[in-house]
Amino acid sequence: MSVILMAGRKRNTSQDHKNKRKVIRKAGFCLYDSKAKPLLTKAWEVSIDGSNCRVSFSRDNLHVWINGEPVEVTAYISDQGMDVDLYFDVTTHKGHIFSDVEGSEMTNTLYMDDDIVAQHQFSEKN
Repeated sequence: MSVILMAGRKRNTSQDHKNKRKVIRKAGFCLYDSKAKPLLTKAWEVSIDGSNCRVSFSRDNLHVWINGEPVEVTAYISDQGMDVDLYFDVTTHKGHIFSDVEGSEMTNTLYMDDDIVAQHQFSEKN
C-alpha cells in the first residue's frame, strides 16, 4: 500500500538536512578496480541528453559511478542510518539517489534534476 501512495509523490530535494550527518565522498575509486569489489546496491540504465547512461551506487560505502567511472558525492545520512541522500553531478544535470530502509524493505530512487527517473523496491522476502 505504501508503494502506491509514494509512487506519485515528488520528494522535496531542498529539504533541511539539519538532522542528518554530511559526508563527502571523493571520486577516484573505479567500480572495476581489482583491489576491492564493493557490493552494488542498485544500478539503473537511463537516458541522459539522449545517451544511454548507467548509474550505479553502493549504500555500503556511499560511492556512485556513472558508466563505471566514480563521481564525487555529497551524502546525507540520518542519525539512525536508515535514510541516505546522495547528491552528484552528471554532465550539466543534478543527480540525487534516495535510499530508505524500513524493516526488511529497501527503496532506492534515482532523481535527475528533481524528477524521478527510476525507483526500485527490494524486500528480503523476494
